[in-house]
Amino acid sequence: MDRQTDNDVSDVSNLLYRHPELYEVVYDGANHAVARLAETILHDHLGRQPESLLDIGCGTGRDLEYLAKHITDVVGVDHQQAMIDYARRRRPEIEFRVEDMRTLRLGRTFEAITCFGYALANIHANRDIDKVMATYAAHSHPGTVLILEMIDPLRTDKLPRGFHIDIPDLRADAIAEYRHHPAQQLLERQRTWRRAQGLVHDHVNYRLLYPKELEYYLDNHHFEILGAYELPEKLNAASAFVAARYRGEQP
Repeated sequence: MDRQTDNDVSDVSNLLYRHPELYEVVYDGANHAVARLAETILHDHLGRQPESLLDIGCGTGRDLEYLAKHITDVVGVDHQQAMIDYARRRRPEIEFRVEDMRTLRLGRTFEAITCFGYALANIHANRDIDKVMATYAAHSHPGTVLILEMIDPLRTDKLPRGFHIDIPDLRADAIAEYRHHPAQQLLERQRTWRRAQGLVHDHVNYRLLYPKELEYYLDNHHFEILGAYELPEKLNAASAFVAARYRGEQP
């Protein structure tokens, strides 16, 4: 969900980011499957729901709205102005901010941090991934639980190919094609929407991170991996959820 704009990160073109109301139609949330999985992970590792949570790459805020039912102190951050504008209109009781995940500093810590929707995959350069990890650490205290939704590099064939919108004002279908760029560890998605008004083309590159590589980045920023989780295959077999705990800097 996070769009970056330097030379190390692709320029994201996405019809759904420009029209967030369509995002919630195409990605219907499957009865809050991601948020409910996060609740399970947090309870497993904290023994309860956290008192505070930072959602980085929050998009329209739908997952955060669900989690906020049991977490009193929540903040959502995204780089897409249109997504945050929509989130503020739909969920005015939640604090939302437009920020870059590489430079975000709120001056406080949280008991839990989430990063869903392949937000981290929009960060391509190694140095920028380090900056994001530093952001996670800057908002953590010892014991903070971090949950990342990743693209499983070995299951990219499970990524969705077909997309559909059918609402009173718009009917559209899309086909997505994927292409690997192994040297850069990038997965390119080209998506074409067909609608009565004509074709609309989307483009994004995702950075693929392998498990030991992710462990290296997390360890360098004082996180230890707690485990990996998956959604039911019928929902999204390409996603892997990684939980980590911030151990703090060693003296």
